[in-house]
Amino acid sequence: MTEVHQIIHASIMLVSLNITTRDKLLEAAVRVLNVQPRASLADVAQAAGVKRVTLHRVIGLREDLLRDVALRALEQREQASAAAIKGKRKAFEQLKAIVGALVPCANSCHFLWTNPEVLSDPEIAPEIKRHDAQLANLIDRAKGEGEILSSIPNSWIITSLDAVLYAAANTVEADGISINEASSLAIQSLFGGISKRVKGLQLAHD
Repeated sequence: MTEVHQIIHASIMLVSLNITTRDKLLEAAVRVLNVQPRASLADVAQAAGVKRVTLHRVIGLREDLLRDVALRALEQREQASAAAIKGKRKAFEQLKAIVGALVPCANSCHFLWTNPEVLSDPEIAPEIKRHDAQLANLIDRAKGEGEILSSIPNSWIITSLDAVLYAAANTVEADGISINEASSLAIQSLFGGISKRVKGLQLAHD
């Protein structure tokens, strides 16, 4: 087990003296960094509505911020996925449940999949790859069940998943729909599409 993996699981047991402020800062950070990957501490502090000195006191340096955001995102993704698949035996049912469960932490997932600094971090990047490998394995099993076309690359499916989750999260904020409704829309859009039939398009079938 890597040091990062140990931190992810151990962090559940840690109680921060600044838990409310810390969560507020990390949530603000992930939103800012998704739009501006090179955002400064001052940018994040402004978005969180605090002074830069507060951000520096609670989090530390910019590299500490990126690491904390990534670890929080990995923990959110792992916990949501583990809870979602309980009681579900078929891979496709597990996959649909995971998609719905990840909507509340869609911003965090998007950060893990797209932030260039995190993706090149020698400790964080392997953990992201481990999570993605587990997801790819689940997709392969769903393909084996005949629920997903085997001709569609897993990388395409995971990239589409990121886009659908991010859209769902933004719709919750912009249109005020519920998380449950957004989760249902995410599942429908990813696995069922938005049209009953696509005309003029030939897809490879198994």
